[in-house]
Amino acid sequence: MASLVIGSGPAGVACAKALLAAGRSVVMIDGGQELEPANAAKLVQLSAAAPETWAGEPSEWMRAGMQSSVEGIPLKLTYGSDFPYRALRGSPRVEGSGVNTKFSLGKGGLSQVWGAAVMPYRQDDMAGWPITTAELAPHYRAVLDFMPVAMQRDGLEDAFPTFAPTEAMPLSPQAKAMLGRMAAHEEGLAGKGVTFGRSRLAVNLLGAGAPGGCVRCGLCMYGCPYGLIYTTAQTVDAMRSDPKFSYRPGCVVQRVEEHAAGVRVLTMNQRGETGTIEGEHVFIGAGVLPTAALMLRSLHEYQKAVTFRESHYFLLPMLRPAGVPGFKRGDLHTLAQLFVEVLDEKLSPHTIHLQTYTYNDLFEAPIREKLGPLAMMFPWRALLQRLYLFQGYLHSDHSAVTKGRLEREGDGDVLRLNATEQPESGLVLQGLVRKLMSLRGATGLVPLRALMRRGEPGRGFHTGSSFPMVAGKPEGFESDTLGRVAGLKRVHVVDSSVLPSIPATTITFTVMANAHRIGTLVGSAG
Repeated sequence: MASLVIGSGPAGVACAKALLAAGRSVVMIDGGQELEPANAAKLVQLSAAAPETWAGEPSEWMRAGMQSSVEGIPLKLTYGSDFPYRALRGSPRVEGSGVNTKFSLGKGGLSQVWGAAVMPYRQDDMAGWPITTAELAPHYRAVLDFMPVAMQRDGLEDAFPTFAPTEAMPLSPQAKAMLGRMAAHEEGLAGKGVTFGRSRLAVNLLGAGAPGGCVRCGLCMYGCPYGLIYTTAQTVDAMRSDPKFSYRPGCVVQRVEEHAAGVRVLTMNQRGETGTIEGEHVFIGAGVLPTAALMLRSLHEYQKAVTFRESHYFLLPMLRPAGVPGFKRGDLHTLAQLFVEVLDEKLSPHTIHLQTYTYNDLFEAPIREKLGPLAMMFPWRALLQRLYLFQGYLHSDHSAVTKGRLEREGDGDVLRLNATEQPESGLVLQGLVRKLMSLRGATGLVPLRALMRRGEPGRGFHTGSSFPMVAGKPEGFESDTLGRVAGLKRVHVVDSSVLPSIPATTITFTVMANAHRIGTLVGSAG
């Protein structure tokens, strides 16, 4: 019998790759929504045109609907579409109080709209985990066999290894200025617990198999015309050439059942028809919220709370005293440029992760909004040469906690969420701003404390821990190191739901490595 994988996002794809490598047959069950044909056709036209013609009207359709404000971007679209977030027939119903998060039933899941930042976890940030970074290391490497990452070895290497360095993305003039300043003070910064380096991005920099390599068109936030920003949908398409792999889109899983000979997955298609798929094992990588609803429903656990943990997300604008010569709005990529890691025991026993962004055109609306009528007189465009944005994350020990309960409602059910913010997160952030202010001579940047914005619970999409892995025999909603919730033998949760905590550094790479680890161990078993 085949191994069944639910979801085509990062966890599902990494697990499927491991199972195939172990010689198993795989059936991937997925919502599978894709970009609308009209926008897909426009994308083909754009990618066939010369890059110098992309600016302005030819790419305006990609920008449609994407808005920014001093609070950030309400909803990140891709190629002008919200298809990754759309509900399907049979979708889980989720309602939240004080929670701002989304899930995806699209092909590729939330990798369709991610920022492509890639970092492993540090062992010291994984206190209480039943697995180690040494156990994850071969699986980080395996993921890099199919996920292109533009990165290089630098000052981050000792704490955050690259595993398979290639070439980093080109820096913007602003990022070069900041990196140069910090490099001149590297020893002093290290003594104060600050390490830094080039961003590591899941981008096909040289364009292997694409119409071309990165042309620094500045459209990254809307979607790459050449498809160079990696999504797991690309790997799904590649796996479809394997005779042992079968992809079944348009299905939303309603329940999983375990029996003596294997597992049974009950699905609903978009005509409302139900179906059953039998397999040897099932691996659930549907995303933290759909996975919670599916598992609670399958376990018949209504009204009993699961606990979600997250990495608190915040935005901190930074200002350089002088503009950067050579600043050009049309000759740069707009993903994260640099990573800055703060390892200061006085602030936190865990890493605080900062991603540095320089100019993109989404910076302009918040500045005009803040200036109001003064925008007509103030030289705000010159300010763009001096403005940096730090997107940061804290460890889950300093972040909100959300409780989720599956409740019956009519003929169906609803997953109700209730978040509780932790006062400690505010204290850590206050300390961080003070520290960055004290480092302004070494970084060349001044934090704009009054403009800091803290995300609502769930806003950073770095959420999990609802079925955390433990050493030994799991109890309640705990899972073992193969993602099996207490009492189950053939049902494996492989997404962020099983991470025991959520460190600050980027979540996707570790989710993929852990899913690959589980798929490898189960797939290689007798």
